[in-house]
Amino acid sequence: MPKIYLVICTILVFSCQEPPQENKYTPPAEREFFNNKFYINLEVNKFWSRASKINLLDNKQINFDKINKKASFVINPKNIQDYIDCGKMNDELYVNYIERIFESSLTIETTIEVMPFNNSSEIEIISNYQFTSIETGTRWEFATNESKLILVGTPAYGAEPYRKCLSKNLIESKLIKALNSIE
Repeated sequence: MPKIYLVICTILVFSCQEPPQENKYTPPAEREFFNNKFYINLEVNKFWSRASKINLLDNKQINFDKINKKASFVINPKNIQDYIDCGKMNDELYVNYIERIFESSLTIETTIEVMPFNNSSEIEIISNYQFTSIETGTRWEFATNESKLILVGTPAYGAEPYRKCLSKNLIESKLIKALNSIE
């Protein structure tokens, strides 16, 4: 008789446990095309002269290459969720989920290209993003107006095996605003 009680108690204890939660990935919503090309009514040399004198991004070192009509810089922000959108895992932003489980990093290399256009300057801002899961080594590499799908190594059974990341265009927007102010 005591064995039956033991069996019944064991069944009751284990039947009261919550089933393990299945991870559910939700990809980011598609964004409209971000216009990262604009025109300023200044010829190229005058544009570079003025652009080199303003604080474009919180005192970030910007490398100006007037010969090739480019400027570039690299940042490694800690607040990754402000710069990229990789959807959600359950109710948590996927970039925060990756940081919590595996640690992560984000490197953003941004280039400002300036070309003469009549007596003005055509300016294009392109950011290249590299979001990395440090423990697994998984990398998402994408650029302004491009998204990246990556196949994850071990998705939950029956789960979507791809994860998608795209830019929120924060850097590009800030630069366009700053550069438009020099005209």
